[in-house]
Amino acid sequence: MFLLFSLILIVPAAATISLQDVQVTPTGDSIPVGDLVNGSAMIQIIPQGPTTFIEGYTLVLSTDLENARWNAIVMVDGTQAAVIPKDGNFVFINGYLLSYPTNRDVAVSVQVEGDVPSLTHGTPIRVLQAEELNNQGQSVGDTEQVVVRSVENMGTEAITSPTAGKATVVVTVPVPVTTTKAGISLIPVVGGLALVAVVFLRKGR
Repeated sequence: MFLLFSLILIVPAAATISLQDVQVTPTGDSIPVGDLVNGSAMIQIIPQGPTTFIEGYTLVLSTDLENARWNAIVMVDGTQAAVIPKDGNFVFINGYLLSYPTNRDVAVSVQVEGDVPSLTHGTPIRVLQAEELNNQGQSVGDTEQVVVRSVENMGTEAITSPTAGKATVVVTVPVPVTTTKAGISLIPVVGGLALVAVVFLRKGR
């Protein structure tokens, strides 16, 4: 029992993270679909154990913005200690980069930009979320910090064509061809009758 109690005492405590100086552009609680969003914050690491952050743990950043681009900078006593550029919806920062003696000031400066996804009007989206994961990939306590905005989508839904999903029938319409018939000239006819009359006159003499 004493051994179990001792093990509990030496279990490292997770750090507390706090989002500070949060800025989101454009401003406002809702942002139109397709707009480019810029978010920034300072994630302050507040130690709860013998170090500022447990080496085997991970700080994960995430967003719901499309085509997201990140720039995360680990700051130690106000000086850059690591720069982590990344594209995508997630950034994983190894705890080793955040683990220092508790007399050091450790923070992560975060910038993210991306496009508002095409979702139903009023749908909440995460511009920026920070969370601590343990060495099993599980969320640690109440470390989740999130910046949320909503989607502004006042457009109408696309109208589905009544022929959608059906085979396309191509109808060939015959093009009428106008045929010009040659007319019968009266000049040859009159000439022929005159010739016949002359023959008969000669025979009658």
